[in-house]
Amino acid sequence: MICAIHQPNFFPWLGYFRKIARADIFVFLDAVPFPRTSRGTWVNRVKLLVSGKSQWVTCPIRRDQKDPRILSVQIDETQAWRKKLLRSLEMSYGRAPCFAKCMPWIAPMIERPLAGLADYNVSNVKELAERLGLQCRFVRQSEMQGREVFEKKGSERLATICQEVGATTYLAGDGASEYEDLSNYERAGIRLIRNEFQALTYPQASASGHVAGLSILDALLNVGDGKTAGLLASPDYNSRP
Repeated sequence: MICAIHQPNFFPWLGYFRKIARADIFVFLDAVPFPRTSRGTWVNRVKLLVSGKSQWVTCPIRRDQKDPRILSVQIDETQAWRKKLLRSLEMSYGRAPCFAKCMPWIAPMIERPLAGLADYNVSNVKELAERLGLQCRFVRQSEMQGREVFEKKGSERLATICQEVGATTYLAGDGASEYEDLSNYERAGIRLIRNEFQALTYPQASASGHVAGLSILDALLNVGDGKTAGLLASPDYNSRP
């Protein structure tokens, strides 16, 4: 039983969905503090090709919340960011091969009327996973019962979450080696494997060469949901204990 754990990100990149594809259980880590630095702010922003260049697109958030956890962060509805994002996609991807096919179901996700950032991201990730045929059970950390999944920190918390959902293997992210304490998994009897997703290239209508690390929306609008699912299912990846 493989468990992957990640913050609920904003229209994430292919590597995020590769973790979902490989996992039996995917836990949204939504009861941790919202990142306040430039590092790790994928929770409310992601990169897309705008005018042929990789640029951030952002879901604005309110800064007046007392509860710092991701689950409590509210979208700033005073800004017309949904309309701006839809316009940006039309201008930058309007000539992409699968724009006409995919935008009719992508647009309603962008327009989804949810005020909570975590609720919005979780709903969209789950819908995208279903669209791509990914078979995985989703759990939110905030809905779990064990106190230790909230009180513990770092890799000790991740190992505890794996135990709570009955997993025997933890699928770590690509940058996990920077901070993981392997002894926490060993003590918990949890095997550790790494995602190590190597993004495969695909045609991008508005780029002269392939630009990696973009939102999954880039792949969907360029090659469609079927071929995007094929990229996620490709055997061209490595994983090691």
